[in-house]
Amino acid sequence: MHGRTGWKGRRLLLGLGVVLVGATLVIVAAAVGGTSHKPAGHATQAKSNAGGFGETYKASTAILRKTLFNAKLLPPPGMARNIALAAYGRADNKVNMNLALRCWKKDGCKTGTGGKLTVAYVEPFGENVYRHISKMEFILQALTYKSIGRIMYRSAHSNPSQALTDFRAVIAQGADVIVAYPDFGDAAIPVFREATRKHIPVVTYAWGYVSGPGTNYTAVVGENVCKLGRAYARIMNKYVKSGDIAFLGGFPGNPLSLGWQKCEKPALNKSIHVVANEPTNWDASKVQQVVSGILAAHPNIKGWSYEYGLGMAQGAFSAYKAAGKPFNAVLTLRTDDVGMGCAAKRLHNSKLKVFYYTAGNSQIRVALTAGMMKLKGAKIPPKIVFPIQLQSEAKRTECVKGYPQEASATSLVPLKLLHRMYPG
Repeated sequence: MHGRTGWKGRRLLLGLGVVLVGATLVIVAAAVGGTSHKPAGHATQAKSNAGGFGETYKASTAILRKTLFNAKLLPPPGMARNIALAAYGRADNKVNMNLALRCWKKDGCKTGTGGKLTVAYVEPFGENVYRHISKMEFILQALTYKSIGRIMYRSAHSNPSQALTDFRAVIAQGADVIVAYPDFGDAAIPVFREATRKHIPVVTYAWGYVSGPGTNYTAVVGENVCKLGRAYARIMNKYVKSGDIAFLGGFPGNPLSLGWQKCEKPALNKSIHVVANEPTNWDASKVQQVVSGILAAHPNIKGWSYEYGLGMAQGAFSAYKAAGKPFNAVLTLRTDDVGMGCAAKRLHNSKLKVFYYTAGNSQIRVALTAGMMKLKGAKIPPKIVFPIQLQSEAKRTECVKGYPQEASATSLVPLKLLHRMYPG
């Protein structure tokens, strides 16, 4: 399939293929640490009618609730839902936790299965907790496939040209499936096309949208970020009503930030004014600088819309403290982060209102399973889209007991493994 001989040249002849699927929260404390993991909560199953392409279209309702808040928040019926169910169903599979941790620390490993396939997770930026946890989700999912013998990971440390070099490197090193988050948007098109011409499935997650899913690359997985922006606007319209708010984003031009921002702004009340829209590179220290600057210019900010909850907790809280201002604001955030919930809880400030979505780290599992199914001949929909349902910190706190501050409780990384990743 890459123009190479042997197994990789013949693999598209394997008629059956995998199907992925979406899953939810299982109390991660039920996860078993040590060398293997099998979460509890298997009695109730969310089902599709069948399986195929090496997958079973079935996932534990407990898993779905854990990672999606609601077991019904799956992609629409059809192949997209099947892929999600298949992917999240694998979260129950036993894997070697010690191997997973080594692989995570070393940015790749051989799995020991003797499998012929190589999978890669490649991103321009991987230096925050969200990406670290996504990397572990990817590794754990890969370890559920006996056919995968090697796992690779690359981060370009925010360097756009290095990001392209890294992507080409994993192609040259024999990657059979590539999962990516395109921080610099359509700049990734040339390398995505190179992989596609070699019949290498490329799937993005967290709505890492690049133009041409289904043609330039295989598929994009994530929530409808335009609907996310409109959901943000409904919160602002209800609780802010009128006044100044600000938008924060990740890297300039990244598809996630652009997606919700372009849809939130026109959906706001005419009496609500977006007085700032600043990139933060999803770096907590930069969040502090940016928020401080905005507060200095616009001291009466009533609301903030952003993706990265933990970055907001680590940066914005410090900025408000330095400014000597109470954090009286409405926050709409994409990620659920224990650190954000606990920081808000410590303030005991009823005038701070926090609303959030699932972090979506587990979407990377769906992306990998989609790629694996593609190798088996499955027709993958170009967009695998999850519904939106924001949660209120006042009603469902992110400050989940027993979790590291860096973690998200919707992640499917077992709790004992999270503590090994973030000791103390």
